[in-house]
Amino acid sequence: MIASELLRVRFSLAARIILVLAIAETVFIGLLFTFLPSLIDGLVALNGVIPNATQADQLDADQLDALNLSTPAIQEVLIDLLGNSGTGIGFPAIAALLLGALTITTEQRRGSLTVSALAEPRRARLLLAKLTALALTVVAAAFVLIVVRGLMLTAGLAVQGEPFLLDTAAVFGLWGRGALTLVLYAGVGFAVGLLARSPVAVILVLGSMIIVESIVRPITLLIFGASNPTLFLPFGLVPDISGTNPLAALTGTTVTTTGVTPTVAVLVLAVWTLIATGTASARLIRTDLPDRQ
Repeated sequence: MIASELLRVRFSLAARIILVLAIAETVFIGLLFTFLPSLIDGLVALNGVIPNATQADQLDADQLDALNLSTPAIQEVLIDLLGNSGTGIGFPAIAALLLGALTITTEQRRGSLTVSALAEPRRARLLLAKLTALALTVVAAAFVLIVVRGLMLTAGLAVQGEPFLLDTAAVFGLWGRGALTLVLYAGVGFAVGLLARSPVAVILVLGSMIIVESIVRPITLLIFGASNPTLFLPFGLVPDISGTNPLAALTGTTVTTTGVTPTVAVLVLAVWTLIATGTASARLIRTDLPDRQ
């Protein structure tokens, strides 16, 4: 059953589009940081032709150093599987959410979920097979993104002539947490898709949830400080899971962080995933597709 579910996800148009977009985003970020110093030099030179055309010449030496690959923070931005920028959820996590959501809602829309239910009377086993296939697909996609990110960082370091400054064990830990996080976000998307039932509806629901959380989190952080329950909402855990805040290095300022450790952040996301998938599965078994045994 898992093999058939893997084939279903593999030949899904939505899955292919999401993977292509994730790779494209990775390549774009890699190229941007690789050639950012040259781009800034070009903008500074433009001011010599057109006075005050840009503000690039206002950057001091420390700010310029923070924008090239000579700093560990910028190298980590390129190598981080979650695309952590320090501001909240990244595109890879959004892609995992959409993959999980669109996989199940497409089946519901086309009626293939009902066909699968006829072949497997035990609904819990059916959902477990689908979640397993989804998790394996996300792990495979994560491996592809890791290779692409590694190649982009290697190329960037070669172009700028900078050494690799990150600890190898820390990088593997970052990749491991990133892959697990993408699997968990895919599970959340799968659960929301089961509840929403429609591809359009699930995109609207997920988008609304992400936007609302991105508004609520900073407001409560300003009002109540670092100790408040909104820090454990699911869609803003990416910086905590990565364990760093590259935005501070990019801006040369101190950016407020939540202080939640990577291990705790992963566990919190796992709890959210279990709650979401448990709720959605229970609703499906009780009301949509009652167990035949």
